[in-house]
Amino acid sequence: MNNLSIIPLQTGSPLQARLDVNVFSIIIILVAIIFVVGIIYAVSKVFTNYLNSPAYLEKKKNRPTSVKDLNELSNHCSLVKEEKDVLTLICRNHKTPNIKYIVRDYNTMYALFKEQFQIFDRGNDEVSKTHLFSLQKKVFKVFRQQALMKNSKNISVETIFTLTVAKGFHHKLKLTENNSEAMILSLPPSIKKEELPKSLEKVNFIFELEDGTPYNVETRVVRYQEGKDGENQMVVVHSDKVSPLQKREQARAELNLPCKFHSVKVAVEGSGKKEKINYIPSEKAYEGILEDISTGGCRLIATLPIKAEQHIFIDGPFNAKQNDQAVGTIVRTTKRSDGIYILHIKFIKIDVKVTNRIQAMVYKFDE
Repeated sequence: MNNLSIIPLQTGSPLQARLDVNVFSIIIILVAIIFVVGIIYAVSKVFTNYLNSPAYLEKKKNRPTSVKDLNELSNHCSLVKEEKDVLTLICRNHKTPNIKYIVRDYNTMYALFKEQFQIFDRGNDEVSKTHLFSLQKKVFKVFRQQALMKNSKNISVETIFTLTVAKGFHHKLKLTENNSEAMILSLPPSIKKEELPKSLEKVNFIFELEDGTPYNVETRVVRYQEGKDGENQMVVVHSDKVSPLQKREQARAELNLPCKFHSVKVAVEGSGKKEKINYIPSEKAYEGILEDISTGGCRLIATLPIKAEQHIFIDGPFNAKQNDQAVGTIVRTTKRSDGIYILHIKFIKIDVKVTNRIQAMVYKFDE
């Protein structure tokens, strides 16, 4: 029988040593990776907190507007080159801070637009005025998105309410007080007692927010009273039946000023590409009232039963200051119950200077 000898395992052999070194190295590497990841996470956390800190946001907000800022804003608002040029001019002339933040502040942007308009006005730059107004419209359309109003308690004092009492009859009532209990509206002298809704009767008004968004509010008359200065007032309850209406494409201003209008003869000269249409007003002028106006058209009150789809020449104070002229098409005629006619007119020929004057009045840039 052969004697088996046991050979003891020799610790500290080269193979074992290499195994120990490899394991140790792996542990060191893992610890190093964990350490590095931890450092990266800690640094990123600190950096993220800094980027979200009021101090960084304020610094970013107050830094000068860059070309990149202008390009991003232009793309966001779909500005054409001429509108972007006007925006660039505004930022350069007024050294505006980061425009991407300023643009969200309605009052600041309004002041910038108004001041730039006055610069263009002093230079009689009608083309740039036109681009300024289109720029303003696009910017406010994108950034002036107010939360929908849902209760009459949020309506600002001095807001004008339109009350339609009969076909074609519109009266303007001013909100003089809006307290926790009710709204108090001042009645215009033009409204007759028999036209007023009775106490406890439901009534609908149309009003507009500062940005021009129209709303309808359904409320109920509580009572009528006399104000401190002797004016007649209507007191109505608050309501949550407040609903937005479709906003007009062009901002409109109330005028109610006398004007004159003429019938128009259309004369066509030439043909093809050389064709030219001339609108020739008749010598006879008629009296009317320019009820309201926008750059796209107006409403005119007349005593004549003028049918729709006719051309008309209007001469009146389009900006409430100086007389201007325009040619329009009567889109619709409304006969009121008192026999007076309201002509709804769309302008088809109006000078750019005139449209700029209208917009300056609508946005109060000429004040």
